Amino acid sequence: MSQNHLHLKLRQTQQLSQNLQHSLRVLQMSGQELEREVEDWLADNPLLERAAEPETPLEPTRLSAAIGQRAQGIGGDDAENVWENIAKEDNLYTYLHAQVCEHPLDEQEAAHVHILIDFLDEHGYLTDSLEEIVEHTPLEWMLSESDLETALAHLQNFDPPGIATANLGESLLHQLSRLPASPERRCAAQIVSRHLDRLKHGVHQNCTHLAKHLPDFDADTIKTALEMIGTLNPFPAYGFAADTPTAYIQPEVVIKEHQGVWHAVSNETTWPRVKINSELMQALNEAGSTDPVWKEKAAEARQKVDMLCQRKSTVMRIAEYIVDKQQDFFHFGEIGLVPMLLKDCAQYLELAESTISRAVNQKYLSCPRGVFPLRYFFTQTAVTGEDEEGISQSVIKALMVQIIDSENKHKPYSDSQLMKLLQQQGINISRRTVAKYRDLLNIPAAGKRRV
Repeated sequence: MSQNHLHLKLRQTQQLSQNLQHSLRVLQMSGQELEREVEDWLADNPLLERAAEPETPLEPTRLSAAIGQRAQGIGGDDAENVWENIAKEDNLYTYLHAQVCEHPLDEQEAAHVHILIDFLDEHGYLTDSLEEIVEHTPLEWMLSESDLETALAHLQNFDPPGIATANLGESLLHQLSRLPASPERRCAAQIVSRHLDRLKHGVHQNCTHLAKHLPDFDADTIKTALEMIGTLNPFPAYGFAADTPTAYIQPEVVIKEHQGVWHAVSNETTWPRVKINSELMQALNEAGSTDPVWKEKAAEARQKVDMLCQRKSTVMRIAEYIVDKQQDFFHFGEIGLVPMLLKDCAQYLELAESTISRAVNQKYLSCPRGVFPLRYFFTQTAVTGEDEEGISQSVIKALMVQIIDSENKHKPYSDSQLMKLLQQQGINISRRTVAKYRDLLNIPAAGKRRV
Protein backbone atom coordinates (compact mmCIF):
# COMPACT_ATOMS: atom_id res chain seq x y z
CA MET A 1 0.00 0.00 0.00
CA SER A 2 1.51 3.26 -1.12
CA GLN A 3 1.87 6.11 1.28
CA ASN A 4 1.59 9.78 0.47
CA HIS A 5 4.10 12.05 2.13
CA LEU A 6 3.50 15.78 2.64
CA HIS A 7 6.61 17.93 2.87
CA LEU A 8 6.62 21.61 3.86
CA LYS A 9 9.56 23.73 2.77
CA LEU A 10 10.26 27.28 3.84
CA ARG A 11 12.26 29.27 1.32
CA GLN A 12 13.22 32.89 0.84
CA THR A 13 13.11 34.43 -2.61
CA GLN A 14 13.78 37.92 -3.89
CA GLN A 15 10.97 39.44 -5.93
CA LEU A 16 10.67 43.00 -7.21
CA SER A 17 7.14 44.32 -7.34
CA GLN A 18 5.99 46.44 -10.26
CA ASN A 19 5.97 49.52 -8.01
CA LEU A 20 9.53 48.88 -6.87
CA GLN A 21 10.70 48.44 -10.45
CA HIS A 22 9.15 51.78 -11.40
CA SER A 23 10.70 53.42 -8.33
CA LEU A 24 14.18 52.12 -9.21
CA ARG A 25 13.77 53.29 -12.80
CA VAL A 26 12.81 56.79 -11.61
CA LEU A 27 15.77 56.81 -9.22
CA GLN A 28 18.20 56.11 -12.06
CA MET A 29 16.87 58.83 -14.38
CA SER A 30 18.72 62.06 -15.00
CA GLY A 31 16.96 65.33 -14.26
CA GLN A 32 15.97 65.83 -17.90
CA GLU A 33 14.71 62.26 -18.27
CA LEU A 34 12.65 62.62 -15.12
CA GLU A 35 11.14 65.89 -16.31
CA ARG A 36 9.94 64.18 -19.49
CA GLU A 37 8.60 61.28 -17.42
CA VAL A 38 6.67 63.66 -15.17
CA GLU A 39 5.14 65.36 -18.20
CA ASP A 40 3.80 61.97 -19.28
CA TRP A 41 2.37 61.38 -15.79
CA LEU A 42 0.56 64.73 -15.83
CA ALA A 43 -0.87 64.07 -19.29
CA ASP A 44 -2.06 60.60 -18.29
CA ASN A 45 -3.46 61.22 -14.80
CA PRO A 46 -5.82 64.18 -14.11
CA LEU A 47 -5.39 63.66 -10.36
CA LEU A 48 -1.79 64.91 -10.63
CA GLU A 49 -0.83 68.57 -11.02
CA ARG A 50 2.19 70.83 -10.74
CA ALA A 51 2.95 72.26 -7.30
CA ALA A 52 4.01 75.88 -6.87
CA GLU A 53 7.68 76.63 -7.47
CA PRO A 54 9.81 77.87 -4.53
CA GLU A 55 9.84 81.66 -4.21
CA THR A 56 13.64 82.00 -4.00
CA PRO A 57 15.36 79.65 -6.44
CA LEU A 58 18.65 78.42 -5.09
CA GLU A 59 20.42 77.50 -8.30
CA PRO A 60 18.56 78.90 -11.34
CA THR A 61 21.42 78.55 -13.82
CA ARG A 62 21.56 75.69 -16.31
CA LEU A 63 25.20 74.76 -16.79
CA SER A 64 26.57 73.36 -20.02
CA ALA A 65 28.55 70.17 -19.55
CA ALA A 66 30.56 70.93 -22.68
CA ILE A 67 32.43 73.83 -21.04
CA GLY A 68 35.05 72.04 -18.95
CA GLN A 69 37.07 68.91 -19.54
CA ARG A 70 38.65 68.18 -16.16
CA ALA A 71 38.79 69.80 -12.74
CA GLN A 72 41.88 71.81 -11.85
CA GLY A 73 43.23 72.99 -8.50
CA ILE A 74 41.30 76.17 -7.68
CA GLY A 75 41.76 78.89 -5.15
CA GLY A 76 41.06 82.56 -4.50
CA ASP A 77 38.87 84.42 -6.98
CA ASP A 78 38.99 81.47 -9.38
CA ALA A 79 37.00 79.37 -6.89
CA GLU A 80 33.79 81.14 -7.88
CA ASN A 81 34.21 80.60 -11.62
CA VAL A 82 32.32 77.31 -11.91
CA TRP A 83 31.95 77.78 -15.66
CA GLU A 84 35.60 76.86 -16.18
CA ASN A 85 35.69 74.07 -13.62
CA ILE A 86 33.10 71.45 -14.52
CA ALA A 87 34.43 67.98 -13.81
CA LYS A 88 34.41 65.43 -16.57
CA GLU A 89 32.36 62.36 -15.67
CA ASP A 90 34.06 59.03 -16.29
CA ASN A 91 32.86 57.10 -19.30
CA LEU A 92 32.56 53.32 -19.32
CA TYR A 93 36.13 52.73 -20.48
CA THR A 94 37.87 54.84 -17.82
CA TYR A 95 35.57 53.33 -15.18
CA LEU A 96 36.60 49.80 -16.20
CA HIS A 97 40.31 50.60 -16.55
CA ALA A 98 40.24 52.03 -13.02
CA GLN A 99 38.82 48.75 -11.67
CA VAL A 100 41.72 46.64 -12.94
CA CYS A 101 43.96 47.45 -9.97
CA GLU A 102 41.14 46.50 -7.60
CA HIS A 103 41.17 42.84 -8.67
CA PRO A 104 43.75 40.16 -7.76
CA LEU A 105 45.43 40.05 -11.18
CA ASP A 106 49.10 39.61 -11.98
CA GLU A 107 50.77 42.10 -14.31
CA GLN A 108 50.20 40.03 -17.45
CA GLU A 109 46.53 39.33 -16.67
CA ALA A 110 45.95 43.03 -15.95
CA ALA A 111 47.50 43.97 -19.31
CA HIS A 112 45.22 41.51 -21.13
CA VAL A 113 42.13 42.89 -19.36
CA HIS A 114 43.12 46.44 -20.36
CA ILE A 115 43.32 45.26 -23.98
CA LEU A 116 39.85 43.69 -23.87
CA ILE A 117 38.33 46.83 -22.34
CA ASP A 118 39.51 48.85 -25.32
CA PHE A 119 37.77 46.40 -27.69
CA LEU A 120 34.31 46.86 -26.09
CA ASP A 121 31.72 48.61 -28.24
CA GLU A 122 29.66 51.65 -27.19
CA HIS A 123 27.07 49.39 -25.50
CA GLY A 124 29.63 47.55 -23.37
CA TYR A 125 29.52 44.37 -25.49
CA LEU A 126 32.55 42.46 -26.77
CA THR A 127 31.38 41.72 -30.30
CA ASP A 128 34.80 40.78 -31.69
CA SER A 129 35.87 37.18 -31.24
CA LEU A 130 39.05 36.47 -29.29
CA GLU A 131 40.60 35.17 -32.51
CA GLU A 132 39.88 38.50 -34.23
CA ILE A 133 41.35 40.43 -31.30
CA VAL A 134 44.57 38.41 -31.51
CA GLU A 135 44.75 39.11 -35.25
CA HIS A 136 44.23 42.86 -34.79
CA THR A 137 46.92 43.38 -32.14
CA PRO A 138 50.69 43.71 -32.70
CA LEU A 139 52.61 40.45 -33.02
CA GLU A 140 55.13 41.56 -30.37
CA TRP A 141 52.35 41.46 -27.77
CA MET A 142 52.36 37.66 -28.21
CA LEU A 143 48.68 37.30 -27.33
CA SER A 144 46.97 33.91 -27.31
CA GLU A 145 43.27 33.06 -27.24
CA SER A 146 43.71 31.08 -24.03
CA ASP A 147 45.23 34.08 -22.26
CA LEU A 148 42.38 36.30 -23.47
CA GLU A 149 39.82 33.74 -22.32
CA THR A 150 41.22 34.03 -18.79
CA ALA A 151 41.21 37.82 -19.01
CA LEU A 152 37.63 37.81 -20.30
CA ALA A 153 36.48 35.72 -17.33
CA HIS A 154 38.03 38.31 -15.00
CA LEU A 155 36.54 41.27 -16.90
CA GLN A 156 33.04 39.80 -16.79
CA ASN A 157 33.25 39.95 -12.98
CA PHE A 158 33.68 43.72 -13.13
CA ASP A 159 30.88 46.23 -12.70
CA PRO A 160 28.50 46.96 -14.30
CA PRO A 161 26.95 43.46 -14.46
CA GLY A 162 26.80 41.98 -17.95
CA ILE A 163 29.92 43.79 -19.16
CA ALA A 164 32.06 42.27 -21.94
CA THR A 165 29.40 39.78 -23.04
CA ALA A 166 28.79 39.09 -26.71
CA ASN A 167 25.13 40.06 -27.03
CA LEU A 168 21.91 40.91 -25.23
CA GLY A 169 21.04 37.35 -24.25
CA GLU A 170 24.46 36.60 -22.82
CA SER A 171 24.46 39.92 -20.93
CA LEU A 172 21.08 39.18 -19.36
CA LEU A 173 22.22 35.71 -18.31
CA HIS A 174 25.32 37.15 -16.61
CA GLN A 175 23.16 39.67 -14.78
CA LEU A 176 20.79 36.92 -13.66
CA SER A 177 23.73 34.88 -12.35
CA ARG A 178 24.40 37.63 -9.78
CA LEU A 179 20.88 37.38 -8.33
CA PRO A 180 19.98 34.95 -5.50
CA ALA A 181 19.17 31.43 -6.68
CA SER A 182 15.43 30.74 -6.94
CA PRO A 183 12.92 28.99 -9.23
CA GLU A 184 12.06 32.43 -10.64
CA ARG A 185 15.67 33.06 -11.58
CA ARG A 186 15.93 29.60 -13.18
CA CYS A 187 12.77 30.30 -15.16
CA ALA A 188 14.09 33.71 -16.22
CA ALA A 189 17.32 32.09 -17.43
CA GLN A 190 15.36 29.62 -19.57
CA ILE A 191 13.27 32.44 -21.04
CA VAL A 192 16.39 34.45 -21.92
CA SER A 193 18.33 31.51 -23.36
CA ARG A 194 15.47 29.88 -25.32
CA HIS A 195 12.56 32.28 -25.78
CA LEU A 196 13.98 35.82 -25.79
CA ASP A 197 12.63 36.41 -29.30
CA ARG A 198 9.09 35.67 -28.04
CA LEU A 199 9.05 38.66 -25.64
CA LYS A 200 7.18 41.08 -27.85
CA HIS A 201 4.15 42.00 -25.74
CA GLY A 202 3.26 43.00 -22.21
CA VAL A 203 3.92 40.77 -19.19
CA HIS A 204 0.41 39.28 -19.20
CA GLN A 205 0.45 38.34 -22.90
CA ASN A 206 4.02 37.03 -22.68
CA CYS A 207 3.09 34.94 -19.65
CA THR A 208 0.18 33.34 -21.49
CA HIS A 209 2.28 32.77 -24.59
CA LEU A 210 5.21 31.22 -22.70
CA ALA A 211 3.16 28.94 -20.45
CA LYS A 212 2.98 26.18 -23.07
CA HIS A 213 6.74 26.36 -23.68
CA LEU A 214 7.66 26.22 -19.96
CA PRO A 215 5.65 23.29 -18.53
CA ASP A 216 7.90 23.02 -15.46
CA PHE A 217 6.82 26.43 -14.12
CA ASP A 218 3.44 27.75 -13.05
CA ALA A 219 1.94 31.05 -14.23
CA ASP A 220 3.01 33.01 -11.13
CA THR A 221 6.62 31.89 -11.45
CA ILE A 222 6.68 32.82 -15.15
CA LYS A 223 5.15 36.22 -14.38
CA THR A 224 7.74 36.93 -11.66
CA ALA A 225 10.53 35.75 -13.97
CA LEU A 226 9.37 38.16 -16.68
CA GLU A 227 9.29 41.00 -14.15
CA MET A 228 12.81 40.01 -13.06
CA ILE A 229 14.01 40.21 -16.67
CA GLY A 230 12.39 43.64 -16.92
CA THR A 231 14.65 44.95 -14.14
CA LEU A 232 17.84 43.98 -16.00
CA ASN A 233 19.92 46.41 -18.03
CA PRO A 234 19.86 45.67 -21.78
CA PHE A 235 23.08 47.68 -22.34
CA PRO A 236 25.91 47.42 -19.78
CA ALA A 237 27.13 50.89 -20.80
CA TYR A 238 23.80 52.53 -19.91
CA GLY A 239 24.18 55.33 -17.36
CA PHE A 240 27.79 56.22 -18.22
CA ALA A 241 28.91 59.41 -19.89
CA ALA A 242 29.03 59.22 -23.67
CA ASP A 243 31.81 60.58 -25.89
CA THR A 244 29.60 63.59 -26.53
CA PRO A 245 28.83 65.47 -23.31
CA THR A 246 25.39 65.93 -21.85
CA ALA A 247 23.72 69.01 -23.27
CA TYR A 248 22.87 70.65 -19.95
CA ILE A 249 23.42 70.03 -16.28
CA GLN A 250 21.22 71.20 -13.45
CA PRO A 251 22.91 70.22 -10.16
CA GLU A 252 20.43 68.67 -7.73
CA VAL A 253 22.64 69.57 -4.74
CA VAL A 254 24.50 72.72 -3.77
CA ILE A 255 27.43 72.56 -1.34
CA LYS A 256 27.75 75.57 0.97
CA GLU A 257 30.14 76.43 3.78
CA HIS A 258 29.03 77.50 7.26
CA GLN A 259 31.57 78.23 9.99
CA GLY A 260 34.25 76.18 8.28
CA VAL A 261 32.07 73.12 7.69
CA TRP A 262 30.59 72.18 4.31
CA HIS A 263 26.93 71.15 4.05
CA ALA A 264 24.71 69.73 1.29
CA VAL A 265 21.63 71.78 0.43
CA SER A 266 18.87 70.71 -1.94
CA ASN A 267 18.56 72.76 -5.13
CA GLU A 268 14.77 72.92 -5.09
CA THR A 269 14.43 74.26 -8.64
CA THR A 270 15.72 70.98 -10.12
CA TRP A 271 13.26 68.63 -8.41
CA PRO A 272 9.92 68.10 -10.23
CA ARG A 273 7.19 69.45 -7.96
CA VAL A 274 4.05 67.35 -8.35
CA LYS A 275 1.07 66.99 -6.02
CA ILE A 276 -2.37 65.41 -5.97
CA ASN A 277 -5.22 67.60 -7.21
CA SER A 278 -7.03 68.00 -3.88
CA GLU A 279 -10.18 69.55 -5.36
CA LEU A 280 -10.75 66.72 -7.82
CA MET A 281 -9.89 64.11 -5.21
CA GLN A 282 -12.37 65.69 -2.76
CA ALA A 283 -15.07 65.79 -5.44
CA LEU A 284 -14.56 62.08 -6.12
CA ASN A 285 -14.74 61.27 -2.41
CA GLU A 286 -17.93 63.30 -1.94
CA ALA A 287 -19.53 61.64 -4.96
CA GLY A 288 -18.72 58.25 -3.42
CA SER A 289 -17.37 57.04 -6.75
CA THR A 290 -16.60 53.32 -6.85
CA ASP A 291 -15.39 53.41 -10.46
CA PRO A 292 -12.32 51.09 -10.51
CA VAL A 293 -10.64 53.35 -13.10
CA TRP A 294 -10.68 56.34 -10.73
CA LYS A 295 -9.55 54.16 -7.83
CA GLU A 296 -6.61 53.01 -9.89
CA LYS A 297 -5.80 56.62 -10.89
CA ALA A 298 -5.89 57.72 -7.24
CA ALA A 299 -3.56 54.91 -6.15
CA GLU A 300 -1.25 55.63 -9.08
CA ALA A 301 -1.14 59.36 -8.22
CA ARG A 302 -0.11 58.65 -4.63
CA GLN A 303 2.52 56.20 -5.88
CA LYS A 304 4.04 58.77 -8.27
CA VAL A 305 4.26 61.44 -5.57
CA ASP A 306 5.87 58.94 -3.21
CA MET A 307 8.39 57.95 -5.90
CA LEU A 308 9.54 61.56 -6.30
CA CYS A 309 9.84 62.05 -2.54
CA GLN A 310 11.81 58.83 -2.17
CA ARG A 311 14.11 59.76 -5.06
CA LYS A 312 14.88 63.15 -3.53
CA SER A 313 15.42 61.67 -0.07
CA THR A 314 17.84 59.02 -1.36
CA VAL A 315 19.91 61.46 -3.44
CA MET A 316 20.14 63.96 -0.58
CA ARG A 317 21.18 61.27 1.92
CA ILE A 318 23.97 60.21 -0.45
CA ALA A 319 25.02 63.83 -0.97
CA GLU A 320 25.20 64.36 2.80
CA TYR A 321 27.33 61.20 3.11
CA ILE A 322 29.67 62.48 0.38
CA VAL A 323 30.07 65.89 2.02
CA ASP A 324 30.71 64.33 5.41
CA LYS A 325 33.45 62.03 4.04
CA GLN A 326 35.00 64.48 1.56
CA GLN A 327 35.31 67.68 3.63
CA ASP A 328 38.98 67.97 2.63
CA PHE A 329 38.05 67.98 -1.05
CA PHE A 330 35.81 71.03 -0.64
CA HIS A 331 38.55 72.77 1.38
CA PHE A 332 41.62 71.84 -0.67
CA GLY A 333 40.43 70.45 -4.00
CA GLU A 334 41.13 67.15 -5.73
CA ILE A 335 44.24 66.57 -3.64
CA GLY A 336 41.94 66.11 -0.63
CA LEU A 337 39.86 63.26 -2.06
CA VAL A 338 39.76 60.15 0.10
CA PRO A 339 38.91 56.62 -1.16
CA MET A 340 35.18 56.01 -0.89
CA LEU A 341 33.27 52.97 -2.15
CA LEU A 342 29.64 52.49 -3.13
CA LYS A 343 29.37 49.46 -0.85
CA ASP A 344 30.49 51.50 2.17
CA CYS A 345 27.88 54.15 1.45
CA ALA A 346 25.24 51.46 0.98
CA GLN A 347 26.14 49.86 4.30
CA TYR A 348 26.06 53.20 6.14
CA LEU A 349 22.70 54.23 4.67
CA GLU A 350 21.31 50.68 4.96
CA LEU A 351 20.47 50.51 1.27
CA ALA A 352 21.42 48.08 -1.49
CA GLU A 353 24.61 48.86 -3.37
CA SER A 354 22.65 48.73 -6.64
CA THR A 355 20.33 51.43 -5.25
CA ILE A 356 23.30 53.70 -4.50
CA SER A 357 24.66 53.07 -7.99
CA ARG A 358 21.34 54.05 -9.55
CA ALA A 359 20.99 57.11 -7.33
CA VAL A 360 24.37 58.61 -8.27
CA ASN A 361 23.74 58.01 -11.96
CA GLN A 362 23.69 61.36 -13.82
CA LYS A 363 23.18 63.37 -10.62
CA TYR A 364 25.36 66.40 -9.93
CA LEU A 365 26.39 68.75 -7.15
CA SER A 366 27.58 72.33 -7.41
CA CYS A 367 30.27 73.80 -5.17
CA PRO A 368 32.73 76.72 -5.40
CA ARG A 369 35.19 74.36 -7.12
CA GLY A 370 32.84 73.49 -9.96
CA VAL A 371 30.07 71.08 -10.89
CA PHE A 372 30.77 67.40 -10.25
CA PRO A 373 28.84 64.15 -10.85
CA LEU A 374 28.09 62.35 -7.59
CA ARG A 375 29.80 59.27 -9.00
CA TYR A 376 33.04 61.28 -9.19
CA PHE A 377 33.45 61.15 -5.39
CA PHE A 378 33.31 57.36 -5.19
CA THR A 379 37.00 56.91 -5.83
CA GLN A 380 38.77 53.58 -5.78
CA THR A 381 41.84 52.96 -3.64
CA ALA A 382 44.87 52.89 -5.93
CA VAL A 383 47.59 52.03 -3.43
CA THR A 384 47.75 50.93 0.18
CA GLY A 385 50.51 52.21 2.44
CA GLU A 386 51.51 51.62 6.00
CA ASP A 387 48.55 53.64 7.26
CA GLU A 388 46.26 50.99 5.64
CA GLU A 389 43.89 53.69 4.45
CA GLY A 390 45.12 53.81 0.86
CA ILE A 391 45.29 56.71 -1.55
CA SER A 392 42.63 57.69 -4.04
CA GLN A 393 43.42 57.36 -7.72
CA SER A 394 42.15 60.92 -8.19
CA VAL A 395 44.70 62.19 -5.64
CA ILE A 396 47.54 60.49 -7.52
CA LYS A 397 46.31 62.00 -10.79
CA ALA A 398 46.09 65.46 -9.18
CA LEU A 399 49.67 65.14 -7.89
CA MET A 400 50.87 64.08 -11.33
CA VAL A 401 49.20 67.12 -12.88
CA GLN A 402 50.89 69.41 -10.33
CA ILE A 403 54.30 67.83 -10.93
CA ILE A 404 54.00 68.00 -14.72
CA ASP A 405 52.68 71.58 -14.66
CA SER A 406 55.75 72.70 -12.69
CA GLU A 407 58.37 70.70 -14.66
CA ASN A 408 61.07 72.23 -16.84
CA LYS A 409 59.42 72.31 -20.26
CA HIS A 410 62.80 71.81 -21.93
CA LYS A 411 63.46 68.70 -19.79
CA PRO A 412 60.07 67.11 -19.01
CA TYR A 413 59.90 64.20 -16.59
CA SER A 414 59.84 60.68 -17.95
CA ASP A 415 57.39 58.15 -16.51
CA SER A 416 60.24 56.64 -14.45
CA GLN A 417 61.09 60.05 -13.01
CA LEU A 418 57.42 60.69 -12.23
CA MET A 419 57.30 57.32 -10.45
CA LYS A 420 60.31 58.30 -8.28
CA LEU A 421 58.87 61.74 -7.48
CA LEU A 422 55.62 60.12 -6.39
CA GLN A 423 57.56 57.64 -4.26
CA GLN A 424 59.14 60.59 -2.46
CA GLN A 425 55.61 61.56 -1.42
CA GLY A 426 54.84 58.07 -0.12
CA ILE A 427 53.02 56.82 -3.23
CA ASN A 428 54.42 53.51 -4.42
CA ILE A 429 53.09 52.68 -7.87
CA SER A 430 54.79 51.14 -10.89
CA ARG A 431 56.00 53.01 -13.95
CA ARG A 432 53.33 51.21 -15.96
CA THR A 433 50.62 52.59 -13.64
CA VAL A 434 52.09 56.07 -13.97
CA ALA A 435 51.87 55.74 -17.75
CA LYS A 436 48.27 54.52 -17.51
CA TYR A 437 47.20 57.45 -15.32
CA ARG A 438 49.04 59.87 -17.63
CA ASP A 439 47.11 58.47 -20.61
CA LEU A 440 43.82 58.77 -18.71
CA LEU A 441 44.66 62.44 -18.07
CA ASN A 442 45.32 62.93 -21.80
CA ILE A 443 48.89 64.06 -21.04
CA PRO A 444 51.42 63.08 -23.74
CA ALA A 445 54.69 61.29 -23.02
CA ALA A 446 57.81 63.28 -22.08
CA GLY A 447 59.13 63.39 -25.65
CA LYS A 448 55.97 65.06 -26.91
CA ARG A 449 55.85 67.54 -23.97
CA ARG A 450 59.33 68.88 -24.66
CA VAL A 451 59.33 72.50 -25.92
